[in-house]
Amino acid sequence: MIKRTFYALAIFLFFGQGLVFGQTDIKIDVKNYDSDTLIFGYYMGERMLVHDTIYRNEDQIFNVMQDSSLHPGMYILVSVPQGIFYQVIVDEIDQEFNVTIDTATVSRIVFEGTQENEMFYSYLDYIQQARIEIANIDRVLATSDSTLVSVIDQLQKDKGTIDQMVQARQAKIIEEFPNSISALLLKANLPFYFPDFEGTPDEIQDQKFAYYKERYFDNIDTRHPAILRTPFLHERMKYYGSNLTHNEPDSLINSIDYLLGILEEDSEAYRYYLSFYLNKYANSKYIGMDAVYVHIALNYYGKGKATWITDESRNEIVGNARKLEPVLIGKQAPDFNVTQEDGTPIILSELDNEYTVVVFWKPSCGHCTKAMPHVVEFQEAYREKGIEVVAICTERGRKAADCWKGIKDKKMESLLNGIDEFGKDRTVAKYYATSTPMIYVIDKKGEIVIKKVPAENLGAVMDTIMPKAVEAVEE
Repeated sequence: MIKRTFYALAIFLFFGQGLVFGQTDIKIDVKNYDSDTLIFGYYMGERMLVHDTIYRNEDQIFNVMQDSSLHPGMYILVSVPQGIFYQVIVDEIDQEFNVTIDTATVSRIVFEGTQENEMFYSYLDYIQQARIEIANIDRVLATSDSTLVSVIDQLQKDKGTIDQMVQARQAKIIEEFPNSISALLLKANLPFYFPDFEGTPDEIQDQKFAYYKERYFDNIDTRHPAILRTPFLHERMKYYGSNLTHNEPDSLINSIDYLLGILEEDSEAYRYYLSFYLNKYANSKYIGMDAVYVHIALNYYGKGKATWITDESRNEIVGNARKLEPVLIGKQAPDFNVTQEDGTPIILSELDNEYTVVVFWKPSCGHCTKAMPHVVEFQEAYREKGIEVVAICTERGRKAADCWKGIKDKKMESLLNGIDEFGKDRTVAKYYATSTPMIYVIDKKGEIVIKKVPAENLGAVMDTIMPKAVEAVEE
């Protein structure tokens, strides 16, 4: 029997949870608690989710009972409406145990029949007592006469002894119960130590960074069946992607491949993070990150590494990625052949500009109405710098006439205006212009330099791009 709790305010999102075979029977006695409702939730990657809302039975006990086992991990009991939550470990074996909570003391929780909770929370109690002892020593040290050297030395030794005892307690649990959730949680929070590096301060810093990144997951068993339902995994995955990875597509792709590779393939954690990264970069607002989405879609979903989704969903994801791939930044821009109002063709490969700015627009598009004055102003200011704006109206067939009227209404006559009237060239599809306005910047070699540039930022973007192009040529 052991007592312990963590508590804080929590916001829960609702999400279904799969089950494994077995049986669950967790009895929860909450004393000094007026509500008949208790929320039973769990960690899932970046979120805390609700598994069930449970109610008092005739014995005034809350009961989590089902004919199938819960997935192992850290679960949460949340009081209503206070929002105080208590964390409970559920492993693969002990899923029939008792919990007693006394809300009058807030921090009191007692477990019976669960080795995981008894072991882990006993350790936490031990840690708490050690912290109190160290705090008491620190208070004495802060007020001690500096002449009492022997006393101060002894107190410092006492602090070291307490720290060694804590480490020994950690090591004992990890050694004796290596596959337990308690060991998983303890190892994940072990301190990180650097070896001695040599060189200049900058060289040492670079070596430390490389070493830290390489060993970042050494103490975390990412293939443990409970790993997804822990409070720390997502923070680690997020930190690796945000702080240990350069924020550009190639680096992010390498990191995502690494992170997915350290998870057990076809495990729940693998499925979760493969879907997480696909959705994250499919909806990214940062320019160029669609390259990450395309990589994930083609190399994981397209190669049968997402076996749990339907063929229809897979085909949709892969199909979108294949449409996006030809117009990623750095790719050779697809050639196009659109027609001006007088029938004169505009062919991308025949344009001789330092940069060609291609703007896809639509007469009925409200955002286009706001954007086109910026585009016209940009063209007038940058034409002498060798930049030509090609405005391609996305309407076809009967609505093609609206394009020519829209050009006059929006005062776009100074632009090079064209239309793929009958869709023979498939220009809109080639450039995956599914929304308007859509702006591409193409250099003299025909490569896509940047895309999805806000019209009002075109000038600032080009002022940045052009000096870099000159520097590249000089090098």
